[in-house]
Amino acid sequence: MIRFDIFSGFLGAGKTTLIRQILKSLRDEKVAIIENEYGDISIDSEVLSVAGFQVYELSNGCVCCTLKEDFQLTLREILKQKVDRIIFEPSGIFVLGEIFELFKDLQISQRCCINSVTTVVDALNFFKHVNSYSGLFINQIERATSLVVSKSQFIDDEEVRKIAEELRRINPSASIITKNWEGLTHQDILIVLNKSPEPFFHPIPSLSGHDFESLGLRTSRMFELEQLKYILETCKNGVYGHILRGKGIIPAGNTLLKFNYVDGQYDITELTEGSSGAVSFIGTNLKTEELKAIFQ
Repeated sequence: MIRFDIFSGFLGAGKTTLIRQILKSLRDEKVAIIENEYGDISIDSEVLSVAGFQVYELSNGCVCCTLKEDFQLTLREILKQKVDRIIFEPSGIFVLGEIFELFKDLQISQRCCINSVTTVVDALNFFKHVNSYSGLFINQIERATSLVVSKSQFIDDEEVRKIAEELRRINPSASIITKNWEGLTHQDILIVLNKSPEPFFHPIPSLSGHDFESLGLRTSRMFELEQLKYILETCKNGVYGHILRGKGIIPAGNTLLKFNYVDGQYDITELTEGSSGAVSFIGTNLKTEELKAIFQ
């Protein structure tokens, strides 16, 4: 059977970063990656493609709602090939419980089995997200076989302990990894990938739908670092609506700038590889025309 591993997590938690680390331990396997982007532009698929892996994109919607049929067709196509493992990175606003309905398709379930479900939990925004988006966020935690806490190096040990306790309360059976990702070992990765799948079948109520908006667009406009910082600082003030998640690859002279914005926090890094520029934003009450005017 082909193993199917899901890497879930709320917007900006760090799913793609974790997947890139996981892939380093799977060099002897033929791995296919399915990338589901809620917006119509996929930033993360390019990051994973640059890393040398075959990526299948499902954009402009969620597999849990508008893209169910596209997901099934893509999965069937991959299953015709010779692969050992499929890694699926759903949208950050994915309703995790819905994936199990898709595996009732016999053409899929006879050749492929859900091997693990990992939910990445953002330590910096954990309690904010539990309070603000509790149904969707907790659904992702409840359904996981492993919970991997990201950005734990930016908070103190007591805060990490409180997060781990709350995660254990929500999901009593999942493995929980809270260490700094730079210290993740091959054994840690095996824990994530080899966790028993019994929690999949617990009768946890599913959710449906969400009210988020998205904007994705290509851009060739050049930006300097300070210009990009100013734009992201402005986003924090709600000028362009309530932006929960923003990410992009921006041309900057002879290089590219990659930015990640999560609910008021952001970072910018320089890329040595990549192609054309693109940006993507998810949130509520987005000022789409104003954002287009900046980047196009």
